[in-house]
Amino acid sequence: MKIINKITMFLAKKRLLITRVLCIAVILEFILNFHYRIEHIITNPTAIIISIILIVLGAFIRSWSAGIIEKRNRLVMEGPYALCRNPLYAGSSLILLGAVLFVNDIWAWLLAGLLILVIFPFTIKKEELTLSTNFPEDWKNYTATTGRYFPKKLDWQRLKQKWSFQLWLKNREYNMFLFSLLLIIIICVLGF
Repeated sequence: MKIINKITMFLAKKRLLITRVLCIAVILEFILNFHYRIEHIITNPTAIIISIILIVLGAFIRSWSAGIIEKRNRLVMEGPYALCRNPLYAGSSLILLGAVLFVNDIWAWLLAGLLILVIFPFTIKKEELTLSTNFPEDWKNYTATTGRYFPKKLDWQRLKQKWSFQLWLKNREYNMFLFSLLLIIIICVLGF
């Protein structure tokens, strides 16, 4: 059990570095097999449209979440956090799936699987442990009404929450927003 905790902590701490390294590897593979990839892209317009939709939806969910969350100050249970406890990871997963669908490469699919099925859950469990320690009573109520990944029940009143551009900037969501915009531009240039 101790080794699993060490692996969990390592993956949670290094998730951004791991993601960047793996993305660079996928990009290099895409460049090396450019002609094959372009042929797939040109002959599969449905994948292009679905890719763009997934990336836009993921970027929207992440931006909505980042404009509401007040890290370490309180347990946010409104807005997208009323739908699921981890909307930032849900948005990241959609962006990732959109990019991978566009590239359609086995290594990209393996990377997405590693991130979504291994690294994200480890990180989420670590973050949830911190939240349950810092906000024990609120956390108990929150987990009873809100699913980790999918909604348990929909409370329209909890969806209403003032979005803050200042929080969006403070949480540096512009990085992922610009990355998503770049992905969409690349998809449009190569795909259409």
